[in-house]
Amino acid sequence: MKLLHITAAAALLTNTIIASPAFAAVTLISPVPSADPAGLTAENLTTAQTQCDAAAAAADLDGPAADSDAYTAEVVEGAVTLAAGPTEVGTESDRTIDETTRVGAGTFTPAHIDFATDPYRVGGSVNMFAMEESVGGHYSNSAYDFTADFQTTYAHAYTCTISRAVFHPEQVIHHPAVGIYVIAGDFGDSEDAIRGNCAAFTAQGSDPNNLPDWWGDPFHGGSDDNPHCMFQGTAAYDETIDAYFENPVVVATGVPGATLNQDQIDTLSAHESLGAGFDTDETLLIGQVVVCISPSTTTKKLPGAWRQQNGYTGDKCTTDWYNGGATVGVPNLNDGSHNWVTVPVV
Repeated sequence: MKLLHITAAAALLTNTIIASPAFAAVTLISPVPSADPAGLTAENLTTAQTQCDAAAAAADLDGPAADSDAYTAEVVEGAVTLAAGPTEVGTESDRTIDETTRVGAGTFTPAHIDFATDPYRVGGSVNMFAMEESVGGHYSNSAYDFTADFQTTYAHAYTCTISRAVFHPEQVIHHPAVGIYVIAGDFGDSEDAIRGNCAAFTAQGSDPNNLPDWWGDPFHGGSDDNPHCMFQGTAAYDETIDAYFENPVVVATGVPGATLNQDQIDTLSAHESLGAGFDTDETLLIGQVVVCISPSTTTKKLPGAWRQQNGYTGDKCTTDWYNGGATVGVPNLNDGSHNWVTVPVV
């Protein structure tokens, strides 16, 4: 037989009370879950990158022109703090209940009342008492441990790092001819003089920053029909270098970003103190109640006409029982003083 303590509501555990959409008496048993170590979700990372890209654009004073330096941004994730929760997802029907922990709570309504003892005397009262019990009944609520999904919201802070890549426009580099002038044919008695002219032409090309306009022409001196000197070497040419950006260099760190909330779902253990009610077929001991009273008396503390109380239907509400069986197992009974201190033995 179990002893029944009837209470208006179940006592709450000493752990943190957490919010639940359907029930207000849920206490978290599991610790508050840690934030997902993966950091920002893909969606939030995209949002953060958009914010940082805007910061990079603001740093580019030349604007987005194609022929200006390029500014880029990188998201740097920062501190993560608890914003809300854990809050239970779903209702009581979604829980996995540990039935071994379920106990009654709230108001108990007995199914059938009877008494575990015969009437007995307590102290100097002319009433008689008995231990009341319920055979089955209904609890208006229940308390139990369970597991369920809980949502926790974490605030993820971030900053932006800004980098700059210097732009270099397309370049055309002119490479002058490199070589010498040599005699272009057989000139007889004039050959030595012409050879000297060719050497002089070659000498005029010794300073690449101060070249004559004709330097590097295939022939020079003489006439078109009879050129004296011929150029040997590499002809002049132009080299085109395409436009390019230098490697990015960080120009600003810790640029303020924002804080993004991120929800996560975890399966946690909790305790319900005021859940759904249930029926029981157990025999439960309710406690001591008055079952026989004697309201009609002409002399103080002497029994008069007996009356049954609190559902007692037995035949022990009599003066004979009061003077006899009602004293059995009741120690410290003092008939002379009526200052009785008695302890019923159940």
